[in-house]
Amino acid sequence: MTSQAGCPLYVFANDQDEAYGRFPLDPLSRRYVVAHLGETADVFQRTLLWGSLWESVREAELDPREYIELALRLLPMEDDEALARSIIVRAISALHRYVSAETRAQLAPRMERLADDKMQHAASPDMRIVWFRALRGVAHTAEARAQLKHLLSGKLQVPGVELRPLDRWITVVTLVAPDDPEGESVLAAEQQRDPSGDGMKYAYIAMAARPNPNTKKTYFDEYLHNAAPPEDWIEQSLNAFNWWNQSDLTFAYLRPALDALPQVKRGRKIFFLLAWLNAFIGGQQSPAAQQQVHAFLDSASLDKDLRSKVLEVVDELDRTVRIRTKYK
Repeated sequence: MTSQAGCPLYVFANDQDEAYGRFPLDPLSRRYVVAHLGETADVFQRTLLWGSLWESVREAELDPREYIELALRLLPMEDDEALARSIIVRAISALHRYVSAETRAQLAPRMERLADDKMQHAASPDMRIVWFRALRGVAHTAEARAQLKHLLSGKLQVPGVELRPLDRWITVVTLVAPDDPEGESVLAAEQQRDPSGDGMKYAYIAMAARPNPNTKKTYFDEYLHNAAPPEDWIEQSLNAFNWWNQSDLTFAYLRPALDALPQVKRGRKIFFLLAWLNAFIGGQQSPAAQQQVHAFLDSASLDKDLRSKVLEVVDELDRTVRIRTKYK
């Protein structure tokens, strides 16, 4: 795109998505795109530019707060379901991992209000589902959690949408994890509502999210020493155990989880190991956790494949610490 004087307004190296790689914008181009992205009519071009901005966040070249602010400004007008979902997921990820607690407290309520409004008033059922899941993902305040409880109880409905069992159970997890005063009663009600085999599995997952030391100790011991729970129950509970707001509580299990890697490799299916690492390393955001993982890599005698997987997963923790250090 060029100005009337013939000088480019911005330069983007992968305009037609003809190459594979990272294509961040230079600082001048990035400032222009942030200011004018809402004027980009072509959804494919918007998608590419949003992707480039996200890579700039992950490379610590763009303040994650600026990305979230841009999402809050442009999402109300975004009518492409796939792109809206992508922006929402990334904005919530930035809220949970990359910004300070103070910044999160400022921005999360704005995202909650937007999600609540769009959940009820978006033009299509598919977009209303996208925004319901956004509200569930971002719920930070008591007001947002109250809306989720109303959805589960039937006091509030997403117009034209019936919540699937999995959506209901994930919502339960988002109420148990922050220790909502009614979280346990919501969990009990959902167990009564869904006593099926899947319901038992999802209840096991939800209980792993309880933010108390006894729960974490019980579950971690069970992960390594109890063969009774089905492997898919354990695998799907790992992220709930390592919920994003519980890193102080789960830090104690980071090194034991790393030390258990040979056992996990021997005793579990091939994809379980990566889920294990993504949960226990991915649930951390601190320099102390980063140092512990790298100290483990320096000291441990690991099979080559295990070392490669740890290096792959710790990249996100390294990025998180770098971003949080730069944009305090």
